[in-house]
Amino acid sequence: MQISRRRLTRKTTAHPVKASRSYKHLAGRLLGLFGLLVLIALAHDPQETMADARTCRIGAYVTDLYDFEVSPRTVNADFWLWAVCPHDEMDATRRLDFVNATQVSQSSASLEKVGDKYWSQVKISGTFRQEFDLSEYPFDKQNIRILVEDSELSDSEFSYVADAVNSGYDPAAIQLGGFEITKFQVKVDRHTYKTSFGDPRITQGKSSRYSQFVIEIGIARVDVAGFIRQAWPVYVAFLIALISYFIWSPEFMKVAAPRFGILGAALFAVVVNLRTSVSGAAPFGVTLIDQIHLITLLYLLIGVAVTTYLVWTANDEARARTARHVNYVAVTVTTALYLAGNAVTLALAFT
Repeated sequence: MQISRRRLTRKTTAHPVKASRSYKHLAGRLLGLFGLLVLIALAHDPQETMADARTCRIGAYVTDLYDFEVSPRTVNADFWLWAVCPHDEMDATRRLDFVNATQVSQSSASLEKVGDKYWSQVKISGTFRQEFDLSEYPFDKQNIRILVEDSELSDSEFSYVADAVNSGYDPAAIQLGGFEITKFQVKVDRHTYKTSFGDPRITQGKSSRYSQFVIEIGIARVDVAGFIRQAWPVYVAFLIALISYFIWSPEFMKVAAPRFGILGAALFAVVVNLRTSVSGAAPFGVTLIDQIHLITLLYLLIGVAVTTYLVWTANDEARARTARHVNYVAVTVTTALYLAGNAVTLALAFT
């Protein structure tokens, strides 16, 4: 009986050891599973998922750019616009607002499910307002911009992501008449309006912000023939004025009238050419051609002032002795400044 008790005792003491090992093994598995779940949760950020659900990748391909109108400050453009969105309700091509368009039309809209995404596209034709800088005309550079926003959702509800890789333009189809395309890019900005548009969800008096898709096309014009056509009368007038300085006589009153006549004719030619030139008719400030006209007018006016001074000193014997020196200094300094001014003006236009 003693032996059986010992055996029974051994049996009862062995059972808790096995149970303890089983519990430890189960606890180790549970801890490992918990760690795996934590890693999955960290890798799968819910905020990123929510952000992806509120964004669409959007791009554009410009097929034509035409009717570059300086006077109304507009340009016409045809292009395809597409969007890749996480679900069809978020389709960005259904809520397009062309911020700087005067008129726009949409056609050939489509929507297709590709994998787990929704791909939509639409063809756009419109007239878009621009800010033109003609200060370097006819060697000017322009930056054409087409601005697109969501017509309903602010950037807290929806935003664009630019599809820069697939966006572009058709160089064979776009003919801009003297301009060359120097840059193309698409990007996304945030545009702030200092109004809530009456939205009750926004604190009254506060601003609202929208995601803005921007198509930028840089163009440059190098119209050498047009420059020569408009500038050659000005440079001829300059040469005539330069020659007038060399009309000289010890009795200056004998040559004063011819010098005044030459300078007056040159002034008249420059003023008429300024009024009839294309740049002079454009209401966009002072252009490169206008600057050259103005520099030449200043040169001619200095010539008139010098000639007037020489006439004034002709009857003063003491001053008459230095008259020729004054004439020489005036022609040297003013001509050097005129040529330098032209060189700087043209250099700035080409850079």
